[in-house]
Amino acid sequence: MMLSEKIDVQCFLPHRAPFLFIDEAAVDFSREQVVATHTFMPDEPYFSGHFPGNPIVPGVVLIECMAQACRLLLNVRMARVVSGYLVGVEAAKFLSLVRPLQTVTFNCRLDTHLGDEEHKDVQMYSFRCSAFVDQVRCARSYLQLYKSTTY
Repeated sequence: MMLSEKIDVQCFLPHRAPFLFIDEAAVDFSREQVVATHTFMPDEPYFSGHFPGNPIVPGVVLIECMAQACRLLLNVRMARVVSGYLVGVEAAKFLSLVRPLQTVTFNCRLDTHLGDEEHKDVQMYSFRCSAFVDQVRCARSYLQLYKSTTY
């Protein structure tokens, strides 16, 4: 994938610590795909209970990472932060464990778009997402996000 320059994550996502799960990201020139990374640090709060002595990243956190990467792509396409939410998760599969100190790369590609970007108040977007640790896929999912100009 031919990528553009790295994206300033905090300019295009409203999330902040402790719920910002994208460290770096780049978007391809067609603005159809994003590649984002996050390194899971041992002091992240969920590790103390998931699971004591054997910490792993919860699957729901991997899904949130994918959703943030998708939202980042949409906001780059709009050239600003736009309201919207994750509204669907389909065919999520968790293929291998992710542990503290591992860096996960999230590849998310815009699959379908319903709505006119210039004239509709609400638009739906679908994405194909995969997550990798050291080039081994650890998770995948189809996500649906919507954006709203009025909500």
